Parts: sequence; C-alpha cells; structure tokens
Amino acid sequence: MRRLIVGTGVAALALGMGVGTAHAATPAWRVTQTTKLPGDDILSDVTVAPTGSTWAVGKRTVSGTTRPVVQRLSGTTWKDVRLPAGWSMALNVVDASSSKNVWAFSAEESAVVHWNGKKWTSAKFSGVFRATDADVVSASNVWAVNGGTTARHWNGKRWASVRLPAHVVALQAVSAKNIWAAGSIGDKAAVVHYDGRSWKVVKTVALAKPEPDAATVLTGIAVSGKNVWAVGAQSWSCGEDGDDTCYTRLALRLTGTKSKSFVTAKGQAYTKVAADGSGGVWILQGAWDPALVHVTGDTFTSSAAPRPSGHDVNLTALANRPGTKTVWSVGGSSPEGDPDDPTSDGVYLRTG
Repeated sequence: MRRLIVGTGVAALALGMGVGTAHAATPAWRVTQTTKLPGDDILSDVTVAPTGSTWAVGKRTVSGTTRPVVQRLSGTTWKDVRLPAGWSMALNVVDASSSKNVWAFSAEESAVVHWNGKKWTSAKFSGVFRATDADVVSASNVWAVNGGTTARHWNGKRWASVRLPAHVVALQAVSAKNIWAAGSIGDKAAVVHYDGRSWKVVKTVALAKPEPDAATVLTGIAVSGKNVWAVGAQSWSCGEDGDDTCYTRLALRLTGTKSKSFVTAKGQAYTKVAADGSGGVWILQGAWDPALVHVTGDTFTSSAAPRPSGHDVNLTALANRPGTKTVWSVGGSSPEGDPDDPTSDGVYLRTG
C-alpha cells in the first residue's frame, strides 16, 4: 500500500520463519490515542500518503447499528471525518496518494468512497468485491484486491476488472510500473509482480510442509530498501480430533538473486508487514495482544505490543510514513477480564 523507490529486477525469494526468544524491540512502540466514540468501535486500516497525510478507517456499533469510522491525523491528534449522509457501511481498507486523493473500501458491500480534498463521492463495483487491500498510485491509477483472482483497477474514469495469476490478499505499489502483491496459488504461497503491462508470478523457494494437509497463504507485503518482504503462515489441522488449527509463521524476502532461510517456529501467524524507514521491516504477529517483530538484516527481534492500562488490544494494520522511521499500527482496545458488557475503542500505536 505504500510507495518506495526500489529496483524492478525479479529474483529468488528467501524464507524467514519465526522468532526466537523475545527481546525488547527498538525503537519502542507506544499507545498514542484511543477513539472514545459511543458504542463499540475498531479501526481496520491505516495509511500514510507520500505527502504525510494520515488516515484510518473502521467501524463502530451503537445499539446494534453499525456505522463507518474515518479519522485523520491533525497535528498529533486523530479527529473524526464525516462521510456523506447516505453512507452507512463499515470500512476496512484505506489508501491515499495525498490529502486530496483518499480512497476507502467497504467491508460489507462492493463499494468505495473517494475524497478529492473538497467532497466525498461513492461508487459500487460490479459483482461481489470486498477489498482486502488497495494501493493508490495517483488520482487516475488505483488498484484493489480481495483475496481472489480478479483485481479492480481505477483508470481515472471507471473501475475495470483485471485477472490475476494468483489469489491476491495484499499489494504495494512502488510506481505505476512496479507493483508487488502476495497471496496464494492452491495451497502454496505466491508473490506476483506487475510491470505496467501484465501480472506475473515470481519464482519463490519451495517450502517444506509441516503436515501433508498444510496450506500456505501470504497476507502482507512491503518494499523496504532493496528488499521485498511478504508475510503469512502455513496452517493445518491439529489436536486430538483435528478440531484445532496450528500455524507456522512465514516471512519471505526477495533480495537480488540470493535466498536465505531463517528459523521455523509454531505460534501466531504473521499478518502484516511495513518498512521501518531504515532498510528493515516491522511485522505484526497475531492479532489479540500480538507481538511486534523488528527485522534488521537476518535478525528478528520480538516484543509484546503495548496496551492501554487494564486493556487488551487487537491490532489489524501497519503503515510506514514514507521517508521516515515512523510506523503506525491500529486496531481495537477492550477491557481485560471479559466483562459482561465490554465496550471497545479504536486504538493507535506508533514507533518513537
């Protein structure tokens, strides 16, 4: 979802799997704000445009009715942004190229809203399409994916359907002619690349299956320096009756023509990844009370995500502010102890 400068050469991918003993990650993460809106609310995605314009989207539920949440960073404070009166659907994906070109996608229907700096407009896609990720290259070039084999592409006038060679969950554009995406083909991990003309599968290292029925899917992708990182997990049925699901977390790294394998570990899956602004990446591991994993070179350093006092957190997204070491994460914050009537708030974390 975020643009950085990197070469376009296709190379082999390295497999990075797991983290050893947790250590304090630096720079430290901190909670900066909770939403404190009426009812239950959670933030689903966050984005920082190359210009620094920073947005988050999600949903809130009041008396059984779900409404969208859109907030924008103003100075050091996140503030509500009002959508058109007719828009009532929750939002789960947002991306922007500037403060005058912001796109947010519905979690409920095949629909999208666009902010041009003065007003919001909305549109619906043909067929069923609930975006899992999007990248706004410019006002006339927007890509969205939904975990399927068909993307939606905005060319400035209309949304077109574009066939993909894999089931794609996440993508990041470096430029209009250099876009990376991650997902799966069958039960195998897949990374695909767009060169401005067509999408093609990138050759990756073969992954040994921990169990015969294991399936692999990549759910996050990021470009950092000369590297392309894709993260996800292998999953398979486990437990006495096969009613449980076990995971092996995965991180794939594309670095020229070289491959590198890291340590394998079971546990919560890697879900999201973002550049750290120094050539490495941050990886979100798990969702409820997750770990934040800092990768520098071949070293994975893990620490528990900070939480508001007396609360658990459920983190959903990561985003780097281009050209800086600032990384944002968003999600929800709920009281510890499973109270009878819990009220959740959206929560913002950032590095530094």
